Amino acid sequence: MTKRKPDRVQETGVRFKTRTSGKHDKRRSKRHDRSVTITPFSEWDLPTAAMNVSIGLLPDTLDDIQKKLILSNRQLAVLLQISTRTLTRRRTEDRLPPDESERVYRVGRLAEIAVSVLGSEDNARKWLKKPSYSLGDQIPLDVARTEPGVSLVERALRQIQFGITV
Repeated sequence: MTKRKPDRVQETGVRFKTRTSGKHDKRRSKRHDRSVTITPFSEWDLPTAAMNVSIGLLPDTLDDIQKKLILSNRQLAVLLQISTRTLTRRRTEDRLPPDESERVYRVGRLAEIAVSVLGSEDNARKWLKKPSYSLGDQIPLDVARTEPGVSLVERALRQIQFGITV
């Protein structure tokens, strides 16, 4: 017996999409099916995050993160550990692969935590792009390319949040 997926599945951390039954009309772009309900990554519980990442996030999430952090295509590609050509191609696909979705989720969640701790997108962006003493004078976004690196950056942000000196 197979488990039936829920009719409404949270997709990208930024948008919801309602599933349709029956055959997909290939003439109609899936991008037109999306509504604009905002759901930050930081509000996902772990089962929701695991499900959304395994399904694959929507390519619009790449644009959202790029705009939030003001990154060039090259910088975003390096951060997500993919080539710029792959990044360009992913933007035209229906979904990101799970491994890339996980990296996008990681960066998006970290950016949201930085905004919450530092008070504004501008402060978060500046902090994430300049060397941090608490990270051994490394740039937080460079450290955040791996899961252990994200944990280090998140720990540094929590230290700032709770006033712990480094």
